[in-house]
Amino acid sequence: MKRSAGLVVGALVMALTGGGLLAAGLFDRRMAIAQEDISVLDFADPEAEYAALEKDLGGYRWMSGPALKEVRHRRAELQYWQRDYADLVEAARSASQPDGDDALDPDIQVMAAHALFRMAQRGPQDRGALVRNLDAATRAYGEALRLGADRSDVAFNYELVVRLRQEVAAGKRKMLTAQGDNPETDPNMLGDPGLPPPEMEVQQFQIRVPMDPRDMRQSQEQSAGTGAQRRRRG
Repeated sequence: MKRSAGLVVGALVMALTGGGLLAAGLFDRRMAIAQEDISVLDFADPEAEYAALEKDLGGYRWMSGPALKEVRHRRAELQYWQRDYADLVEAARSASQPDGDDALDPDIQVMAAHALFRMAQRGPQDRGALVRNLDAATRAYGEALRLGADRSDVAFNYELVVRLRQEVAAGKRKMLTAQGDNPETDPNMLGDPGLPPPEMEVQQFQIRVPMDPRDMRQSQEQSAGTGAQRRRRG
């Protein structure tokens, strides 16, 4: 009887462990597919996938806290690089409600502060509106630091926004320079778009493409036994 009970308990433990590993594997697979799309700057499918993952994990907060936090971070970053600033600020404001252990997230607050600064750049440039928008960005950076965002870039941005606000209020600065709207030249989440060296003409710029393994095998099969010298391609 005891042996049978032990076997049943062991089977249950193994089933639960297998189920947990399967769920973790499916989660990693969905995250990897979304990241694969992002690597080629395809944002539509990852945005939908992150929203679905957040909804699926939201019902199991007691066991999916770290995974849910990672999804929210990636979704916030995606919203920022899509220049969806208003939704990002609203998401950070909702996350700041004291309704759980993960309510106050410094990393999402940092992304919201970045978004508020971009909104100040793109918004009205009269002195009153600009001062108010920079005040909002200053408070967001200060809140992120207070929540524990121990990062030098956040502290630097906080001091920069404070200095810009003082210059605007004193009349030393009339406006902020805004980002452009050209996806081919503006920085994206992968960095600055690549361009040929300025001193090189486009006609001289050559791209080396590795030879496809199937073409390589076919070339070897065709030249095998003929004594012909193999010509390297690619």
